[in-house]
Amino acid sequence: MIKGFEEFTIELNEKDIPAVDLIIKGLNAHVGKEKAVSNAKIRSVLKNNYYIKLSDAKVRKIIQYIRQENRVKRLCSNSSGYYVAKNKQEFLDWTTSMEQRIRSMQYTLTCVVTQNPMF
Repeated sequence: MIKGFEEFTIELNEKDIPAVDLIIKGLNAHVGKEKAVSNAKIRSVLKNNYYIKLSDAKVRKIIQYIRQENRVKRLCSNSSGYYVAKNKQEFLDWTTSMEQRIRSMQYTLTCVVTQNPMF
């Protein structure tokens, strides 16, 4: 869990495994950024079709797990949702975006820390 964001950084448990497998199956049908599926849509399908209710934070944690374990190759995301890159350029666009977000957060942290010395 991330300190200060405990309610948003939920850990996975054994009860989540059926949802993980269903999400993996569903993501494989969303190839190409034009077919991105939103977090809300994933939760809706799981709730309405499989009676599995997940929070948006739990879906994000499952996506993180799927990426870290490479359960869906080239799993990307954008403001529309999650998708499997259909080509090298889509994957490179996503990795570039992720690197830019990391650098932006690192820069903000550096600014805050240097401008606010410890008490």
